[in-house]
Amino acid sequence: MNHRLLTFITFSFLTVVIFIFFWLRVQPIEPKLIETDTTITEISEPSITFVNPTRGTDTPTLRIIEFGDFECGPCSTMASTLEAVLIANPDTIQLVWKDLPNESLHQFATPAAIAAHCADRQGAFWQYHDELFARQSYLSESQFPQIATDIGLDVGKFTSCFDTRDTLPIVKRDYNEAIGLGLTSTPTIFIGDEILIGAVSTQTILDTVQSELDRLSQ
Repeated sequence: MNHRLLTFITFSFLTVVIFIFFWLRVQPIEPKLIETDTTITEISEPSITFVNPTRGTDTPTLRIIEFGDFECGPCSTMASTLEAVLIANPDTIQLVWKDLPNESLHQFATPAAIAAHCADRQGAFWQYHDELFARQSYLSESQFPQIATDIGLDVGKFTSCFDTRDTLPIVKRDYNEAIGLGLTSTPTIFIGDEILIGAVSTQTILDTVQSELDRLSQ
């Protein structure tokens, strides 16, 4: 009886081990899209180039530069906050978006950033940006082409861009710049000489903007 019980336990254990082994083998592996660059040097301020999406006036007195992550909860709140700031300062403020996806916490942060820049190639970055945050709680790979469809993009062009990860270098450039700046959290907001991190109230940003505008006018 003991021999049969031992045989049964052994057989059951081996069955479980084999099942786990094959289960792990068939699970999809999501490689990191952004690898840390060990050659990054420290920098003191963010750059702005033609590849960085902007919103607001084309002739700004002051720029707000945001490093964000499309799966970051506070970044979603910040999107609404910064929209209110732009509405309050239509002739003086320009918002600049830069990517800082946290791949260790957010599975779709980098693909979302890639998708947003693919939308930017059709002049629709901010529409796509707004939809990503609106659908943040249920983002998935299937949502990226769906958003493109919903906002009226050429889906064929979008899909070709997204599937080839054609805009990944833009995301990597922003990410590496953020590392050079020593940033570790999103959202991080640069307003003139001021840096604000995390969940910051609308009033705090409005006050900081006004303070920087006053400084610049002196």
